[in-house]
Amino acid sequence: MKAGFGRTWKFLSRSENPEWGTFGENRYTVLVVARTLTSTNRLLEAAEWFRDDFRIRLVFTIDGTSAFSGGVAEFLRDSGVRIVEWSRIEKGTFPYQLALSASENIDFSAIRTHTILLPHGLGFNKMVPRKTGSRLRLAGLPPAKVIQAGAVTITLSHPEQRAQLSDLIPAIAARTAIVGDPTFDRLRASRDLRTRYRDAFGTGDRTLVVVASTWGRDSVIGRWPSLPARLLAALPADSYQVAVVLHPNIWTYYGRFQIESWLSEALNAGLVLVGPESGWHAALIAADQVISDHGSLALFTAGLDIPLLLAGSTVETVAGTPIDALTAAAEFLCPDGDLRQQVDDARKRHMPGQYEHITDRVFGHHGDAGLNVQRLIYGRLGITPLNRSSSLSRIPVPDIRVRAITAFVAGTAEIRDATLSIERVPAAVWHHRDHSEYGDFHVVAAESERDPRILERAAVITSDLLHDPAAAIVWAEAMLAHYPGARIAVAATRFGCIAVSRNGTAVEARAHDADSGYRQVIASAIYCYLITSDHSDLDVTIRVGATAIAVSFKVSRRDGPVAR
Repeated sequence: MKAGFGRTWKFLSRSENPEWGTFGENRYTVLVVARTLTSTNRLLEAAEWFRDDFRIRLVFTIDGTSAFSGGVAEFLRDSGVRIVEWSRIEKGTFPYQLALSASENIDFSAIRTHTILLPHGLGFNKMVPRKTGSRLRLAGLPPAKVIQAGAVTITLSHPEQRAQLSDLIPAIAARTAIVGDPTFDRLRASRDLRTRYRDAFGTGDRTLVVVASTWGRDSVIGRWPSLPARLLAALPADSYQVAVVLHPNIWTYYGRFQIESWLSEALNAGLVLVGPESGWHAALIAADQVISDHGSLALFTAGLDIPLLLAGSTVETVAGTPIDALTAAAEFLCPDGDLRQQVDDARKRHMPGQYEHITDRVFGHHGDAGLNVQRLIYGRLGITPLNRSSSLSRIPVPDIRVRAITAFVAGTAEIRDATLSIERVPAAVWHHRDHSEYGDFHVVAAESERDPRILERAAVITSDLLHDPAAAIVWAEAMLAHYPGARIAVAATRFGCIAVSRNGTAVEARAHDADSGYRQVIASAIYCYLITSDHSDLDVTIRVGATAIAVSFKVSRRDGPVAR
């Protein structure tokens, strides 16, 4: 069950008897303290460091005091995790030898052992309000009294962060460990899976543009909620793909239903909406272009050397930090400008390594961050890691589901030298586009299109199911009778399509090795053929994006026009 739907969970029993266990008493119990979806993701990644080690048992608990704690229990349970009630931690009735957390905001007073704090961001770049009062605090830094008491070890990705924190708390050096960033190491180790990730997204030869948004009003999605839909309207669907990665806090605060409702037209236009549980790592690696903000994903993008556009600056950013430097160095996206031109220009102007002077201040110990944290944890427990254990794992290929686009607006073009070039935009987002860009255009809609207004405007109606030739004619004539605004109806056959026009002209289009996803392309080509040619039999190469489809048109006449 996905987060946000509600469920009653069975927590670790108060009367759990060690004698009931199969493996006997574990010598060491590590308490993993979750608080938000963001920190929980990092903690589940950290669980990889304990694989195959029967000496250590991981037990999760939830400090549910955050406004963004919703869904954490469901997420953990979906991951197969058993949970001990937080009240038992507060009362001190559950024994453990070490605590792990990826949130500096947990209630440290409830923890009876030392805590190792893993990062859930990249450094200490942002000032945020305290829980009480109007004063700001440095995000990622635990309370000073916890640090001074020696109750926590803060893991850092780079020595610069220790120098930054030492200016605030001089004694902090002994409370920190410079280990590198395990997530960045996983990203780097997974880059050769890029083709697999792109296959999972259904990207193909298209340019993948990823909108990677943190949370808050200065985030890219907070500034421009319509940006995904506007990008899908500005970028031809057969040449570009758009994906959105939203910070887990957005999912937790608003819920999946509300987010999908707000992004409904973009989802109908083929938007890849990456869920909060997993997939963002693969999206960054698969991306050709990233549009981001002051969040950590902008620094990951720069570290992966991917062309980057930023949404703007924010007063939250701490001056002199790497994200502050990146904000000064990167190009900004202008929402009122030509989005396609800006995206293309940013990729063309990108120089390999152009952000190295910034990312070198963020990512240290390349490749061994996980090993460093593993040694730190095991060292605290007084044991050594298993020789065969690995501290680094690659990003799994995500399970991505994208709504099929059932209607397009296509430019009406002429066949030149037996070639027809077609450019299409999803009809669901057409209203975001300057219609004058296409001149003459037509709407192609599948019979399954959910929006009746689009079907009423469609010049071409297409089928979703395969027909034999005789049934294709019957279906097409029925569609033309039902939709008086349509000029042709196109039914899919095993070999291509059969189209019937309102004046009785029939066209059989035989496609050679065309994917079924291009049936609506062929339908657009038939429309252009009937509108702009002399209707003689013709072999045509249809070019759409990077794809070329060879099609043979054969024309015949029905007995009179199809009645309105």
